[in-house]
Amino acid sequence: MSDYQVTLLGTPGVCQNGELVCFPYRKAEGIFYYLCVEKHASRDELVSFFWGSCGEDSGRKNLRQALFQIRRCLGEDVIVLQGRNGLKLNQRCGVRTDWDAPDPEFALCQQRFLDFFYLKGCPEFEAWVERKRELQISRSLSYIGNQLKNPAICQDADRLQQLISTWQFWKPWDEEMVSTGMKCFAQAEKYDLGLQLYQEYVKCLRDDLSESPSHAVELLHRTLLHRKKVSFLRRPRARDNFFGRLAELQYIDERIFWFLNEESTVSVVIEGEVGVGKTALMRQILEMNHGFDVLQLSSHCYSVEKEISLSAWRNLFVQLENLCTAETLQLSERSLQLLPLLLSGRITEEDGDGAWNSAALINGVLGLFKELVSQQKIILYFDSLQWMDSVSQQLLQRIMIEFGNDQVLLIATCRTDEQKNIRGLLLALRERNIITTLSLSPFTEEETAAVFCEVLQNSTANIPDAHELFLRSEGNPLVLMETLNVIRQEGWKKNCPLPRLDMLIQLRLDRLNTQQRRVLDALSIHFEHANLEDLELLTGISSMEQIELLDQLLIGGFIVEQPWGDGIVYKFKHQFYKDYVYQNLSMGKRRLWHGAVAGFYDTQKAGDRWWILLPYTIRHYEYGGNPKRAENLQKLQNERKS
Repeated sequence: MSDYQVTLLGTPGVCQNGELVCFPYRKAEGIFYYLCVEKHASRDELVSFFWGSCGEDSGRKNLRQALFQIRRCLGEDVIVLQGRNGLKLNQRCGVRTDWDAPDPEFALCQQRFLDFFYLKGCPEFEAWVERKRELQISRSLSYIGNQLKNPAICQDADRLQQLISTWQFWKPWDEEMVSTGMKCFAQAEKYDLGLQLYQEYVKCLRDDLSESPSHAVELLHRTLLHRKKVSFLRRPRARDNFFGRLAELQYIDERIFWFLNEESTVSVVIEGEVGVGKTALMRQILEMNHGFDVLQLSSHCYSVEKEISLSAWRNLFVQLENLCTAETLQLSERSLQLLPLLLSGRITEEDGDGAWNSAALINGVLGLFKELVSQQKIILYFDSLQWMDSVSQQLLQRIMIEFGNDQVLLIATCRTDEQKNIRGLLLALRERNIITTLSLSPFTEEETAAVFCEVLQNSTANIPDAHELFLRSEGNPLVLMETLNVIRQEGWKKNCPLPRLDMLIQLRLDRLNTQQRRVLDALSIHFEHANLEDLELLTGISSMEQIELLDQLLIGGFIVEQPWGDGIVYKFKHQFYKDYVYQNLSMGKRRLWHGAVAGFYDTQKAGDRWWILLPYTIRHYEYGGNPKRAENLQKLQNERKS
C-alpha cells in the first residue's frame, strides 16, 4: 500500500513513499487538497469552486480530466465515488495530512494554510482557503489559550516560549497576546523574555500601524521592570523556610507597584487556614519592598488582646516613635505629643476634663495620618487580622475609607475560620472596592514534590517518598517545612512513619539543653513578648547568660527579636510553638509564674509603665489564681477610661 504524506500548512505538497509528487496543473492539485481537508464533496460543488465561470458541461469535463490526472499521479483508488454525484478521499490509501494532526502539533505550527498557493479565476476556492486560514488561527489560539490557563505551564520555560511565540506569529499586534505573554513570563521569572516580547510588540505597532501601546501595556512593562529589579530579594535563604507562592507574591507585588505609581489598585487580605503560610508570604512582601520610597508599618494582632482598645496599633505607634527619635521622620509638635499618649494609655484631652472616647481617639490618629501621607505613601501590614480589637477596627476602617489605595495600602492576613470577629470591617471595605481577598490553599502534590526536592537536594540522609510526605502533611506548608527540617537535620529511618506536628515540635525541643528550654518556658508565660528583665524574673538566669541562650534560640528559629521603645523584646517565631510549650507546663508552674509576673508588674510605679502594663497585670492575676486582685485592677482601669 502506498503512503501519502500531504503538507497543507505552509507551502503545500504531496510525498508518496518519500518521493515528491508533481501534479500536471494547479487545479488538479487544488482539488486534491480540498478533498484532503473536507474528505468528501459533490461534483457540482467542485465544478462551482474551480470552474464557476464556465458552463456546466465544460466544468464537468474539466473535473473529469482533473480527477484522471490525480488518479494517474496518486493511484486509481485515492479518490472513490460516493453515491451518484459524490466523491471522497479514500482513507484506506494511507493519506496523512498535517491538517489532521493532533492539537499539540497542529497549534504550534507557524506555517499558513496553503501558503503561496493561488488559483487564478477561482474566487470561491480562494474564499474557502481564507476561511480555513481563519479556522487554523482560531484552532491554534484556542489551544494556546487553554494551555496558558494552566499555571503549571509556567514551570516549563521552553514550552511557554513556544506557545507565546506561536501566538505572536499569528497576532503580532494583539494586545491580549503581549499582556498574557508578559504575565506568563513574569510568573516563570523569565523577565528578559517578557521585556523582549514587549519591545517586539512596540516595534510592530510603530512600523506597521503607526500606533503606540496602550496605557495598560505600558504599565505592565513598568511592572515587569520592577519585578526584575526586586526578583533577587525573594530568593529563599537557608533559614527563611519560604518556598513557592510565586504567583501570589507577584499578585500582591503588582498591586503595590501600581499603588506606588499612582495607578488604580486594591488592598489585599490574605486568607487561609492555620499553617498555610499567610504570615510568611506577608513577611516576604514586606522585605521585598524595603528601600523603596514608602513608609512600611507592620503589626501583629493577638487573641489575648482582642478586648484591649487599640492594641493592634501599638507596634505601629512604636515604629513611628522610633523613626521620629532617629529623625528619619518629621512630625508636628501635636503629633509628637500624641504618640507617647497612645503608647502610655493616658489618652486624655488637653484640658484634662476626662479621657478621650473612641471617636475622639480615632480623629486624633486620623490627624496624625493626614500629616504622614502628606510626606509619603504608607503600606500597613496587619498579621492575624481576626484578633483585631473593635476600636482598632474602627480606626482601620476610617483610615482606609479616607486614604485607602491612593495614599495608604493595606496588606493583611486573616484566618478563614475566625472571620466572624471582623466580618463588619471586611464587608465595609469590600463594598467600597477597597480590598480584595487572596486565598492561600495548601500545596498541591506537585508543589509539595518541588519543595521536597529543593529543600533536600543536597541531603545525604534517608528521605521518605514525596507522595507519602504529601499524604501525611496534606500540603500544609507549616507541617511540611517542619517535617523537612527534621529530615534534613536527623535523617529518617526507612519504613518509619512520618511524624505528626506535635511530634515534630517535640523532636526539635528535645534537642535543646535545660537552660534553653527554661528560657522558652518562661517566654511562653508572657502573652505577647518579653524583655530580658521579664525572663530573668522567671528563669533566675543572669542577663549576660540569657543573651547567649537567646542568640542560640534565634539561630535555631524558635524565637525572633524586635526593637521596642529603647529596648529589645523577644517572642516566639510561630504561635503553635508558644501554644505547645505553654500547654506542656505543669499547672502549678503556670499558676506560680503568672502570679510572679503579675506581682512584678504591679510594683512598677515609675511613670506611665504601670498603666501600660495594667492590661497584662490583670490577665496574669487571672491566670495566677488571684481573681480578686484582677477584679480590683479591672475596676480601676474602667474608671480611668470612663
